Amino acid sequence: MTNYAVLTGDIVKSSQLPEGGLDRIFINLTDVARRIGEWQGGSVHFTRNRGDGWQMAVSPGFALRAVFATRAAVRMADKRFDTRVALALGDGTIPGDTLADASGPVFTASGQALEHMPRKRHMVIAGNDGMHAVALRMAEEIIKRWTEAQAEVALHALAPDNPTQATLADALNVTKQTIQGHMDAAGVDALIDTCEILNGA
Repeated sequence: MTNYAVLTGDIVKSSQLPEGGLDRIFINLTDVARRIGEWQGGSVHFTRNRGDGWQMAVSPGFALRAVFATRAAVRMADKRFDTRVALALGDGTIPGDTLADASGPVFTASGQALEHMPRKRHMVIAGNDGMHAVALRMAEEIIKRWTEAQAEVALHALAPDNPTQATLADALNVTKQTIQGHMDAAGVDALIDTCEILNGA
């Protein structure tokens, strides 16, 4: 078995989304899965299931960055859109290109954490692990206020190579002042510090 950070999620109020909304969300989730794969140098085996459900397996060092990035990917499509994410850390086996046949305690724990997630919560960690649980609760207060533009900047800024504001401005075709404003409003620096302190990446 291999040690993974497994993210299991579903789309909030998916039956109430406007026409095409779910497709837009999964286009963004597929893209963010590709980005995270580039961060870690290998596929996250992003798998869609049950219509509005999804799962990916990430290197543990990118666990929190991946959780925050998936939230950003969904909210940048529309600030009314959101996804719940249950994180679990542990051992598992991935025999194929998708997670359809994945097995191991980490996959079970992540799925059960999503199933039992408290109402009004959008991020939890299996076992309610102390520091990670607190970090996710605090991050929730930041992320739930993101606009589409703030979420897009956050997604790009969460890259582990720590892109400069000038790099972000070029990538998003805006000014550095705009990037600074969005980063400040979105609390991105605090999220990145949390990732570096708790995950070391």
